[in-house]
Amino acid sequence: MTNASPFVLAVDAGTSSLKVVLYDVAGNILDSAVGRYGYQSPHPDWAEADPEEWWAAFCAAMDELRRNGWNLKDCRALAVTGQMHTAVLLDEDGKPLPPTILWLDRRAAQETAELQARFNLLPYQLNSTYTLPKLFWLVRNRPEIIAQARHLLWPKDYLRFRLTGRILTDFTEAGGAALLDWERLAWAPERLERIGIDPGILPPLCKPEDDGGPLLPEMARRFGLSVDLKVVVGAGDVLALITGAPPATGRVTCSFGSSSMVFYPLLEGQKVEDPQGRLYVYPLLPYPLLGGVSSTTGAALHWAWQTLYSSEISFDQAATLALETPPGAGGLFFLPFLSGERSPYWSDTLRGSFCGISLTHTREGMLRSVMEGVAFSLRALLEIYRELNIRLDEIALAGGGAVTPGMPQIISDVCQLPVGLYSGQETVTRALYAYACMALGQDADFGAALLRTFGSCESVSPRLELREIYDRLFERYQRLSDFTSRLFAE
Repeated sequence: MTNASPFVLAVDAGTSSLKVVLYDVAGNILDSAVGRYGYQSPHPDWAEADPEEWWAAFCAAMDELRRNGWNLKDCRALAVTGQMHTAVLLDEDGKPLPPTILWLDRRAAQETAELQARFNLLPYQLNSTYTLPKLFWLVRNRPEIIAQARHLLWPKDYLRFRLTGRILTDFTEAGGAALLDWERLAWAPERLERIGIDPGILPPLCKPEDDGGPLLPEMARRFGLSVDLKVVVGAGDVLALITGAPPATGRVTCSFGSSSMVFYPLLEGQKVEDPQGRLYVYPLLPYPLLGGVSSTTGAALHWAWQTLYSSEISFDQAATLALETPPGAGGLFFLPFLSGERSPYWSDTLRGSFCGISLTHTREGMLRSVMEGVAFSLRALLEIYRELNIRLDEIALAGGGAVTPGMPQIISDVCQLPVGLYSGQETVTRALYAYACMALGQDADFGAALLRTFGSCESVSPRLELREIYDRLFERYQRLSDFTSRLFAE
């Protein structure tokens, strides 16, 4: 164990696991612990979670850090992030009201279409991922739950509520809920009113670096923390993740998790809009961001591993074996639309497929085609940036998918761009460290705090001899995707 003292606890509550990362004052990672959980799918396209499982995972991770010998009373701040779009409704006693509908749930497709027609929701191209359609579905199908609801939070906010007793959220969650007035950076309460929900359930809006405490005395005792610990509001996980590389002209950041976001920083007052609505602008953080989302990238990889191998070998072993299949996977294509798709199709009904399978294909070849299909979906987003005359020099790859064996090289080859891996996959919690430093007065500027945490960057270069192959395959992928989009729209 290092002699450095712990300084910041960064908590990341994802879709299937929660991680607590311990940072020292200089932004170095001292230790981390993970608690795991699942979710339920009682019907096709449904996904529900139990917030109590998130809390249990947090408790387990904190206990593990203490067993590892860390004196957590030395920590100065705790900051939280979590999966976005997932609404946590609380009753008058602060208890979660089931069902807690996850972001990847697609049951609200009809409500999404109605809301898109009813409201002018720019810059949104509304999708059932967002919180607003899920709430509309509850109004229609679980009105007794809405009647009991007194507070609306999101996963990170629920964890912070358990620690502090305070009801708060930040601008990133409001944006991801389709409940933010972008012009005023304030709630748009009329959207709840028009679907029959009292806007009084909306929590106060804060900046990510704002003070969300104080810590409850009983929580300080439970986890061995100082009562003076500063609990920072934090931000939604995806918008924290896109801070995974220093912003630079020509550098696009890809956050590769269960889903993947591709974002470009609009620096020095740059203004770009996609007239077709495939990409959208987040006017938040230190600079606006132009981005799009591919919904089931990492999720598709793990689905393929579990389906093809039944967990008989590890995910990394399976991915390594898949790399033995030559590029192109023997003519097999995979469309990674396993739960609809956001950019560029914005469809809840679109579904994935294998195309071109033959008697000679093996499971290794099938997994290779999934890896390439995921990379093609990312290239499809990059092609939109090129249409908008945005310069692309490098992809900064972050998130858990960045450490999948061979995946950075496949993305580099498919997109024909260098791929930079900035300090591994701890990009979400690194952003939390930066927010905590701002909250403590350690740094006045988010960028200054963040830059301190960047280590050396590993880089993967595209293999030029594969350019012609992947250009041809991508053109076919695009035709297959467009045809499938039309087919499922019928």
